[in-house]
Amino acid sequence: MNCNCIGEIEKKLAKRYGEELGTDATADCQSSGFAMTSNSVAVIHKTEFKIVAQAKGFTRGKLVPVLSSYCPFCGKPTSEEAKQ
Repeated sequence: MNCNCIGEIEKKLAKRYGEELGTDATADCQSSGFAMTSNSVAVIHKTEFKIVAQAKGFTRGKLVPVLSSYCPFCGKPTSEEAKQ
C-alpha cells in the first residue's frame, strides 16, 4: 500500500489495549499480505467473504478474498498504477 495506515493502527491499538489491560500488548493486522507484480512487491489489504452454497466445494463455506484498490483507512490508491 502507498500509506502506513496499518502500522499506525497497530501501534494505536497496542497502546490502547496495553493501557486498558495494564500490561504490554501487541496488535497485528490479520488482513494484510503481499502481492507480487512483474517488477514489484506491495503490501495489500484484503477482506475475506465466506460463500456458502449447495455446490461442490461450497457446502461448508469457502473464503473468497477481495483486494482493496484504495486504502480503507485513508483512501489512498493501493497501487502505483492507480496513482497515475
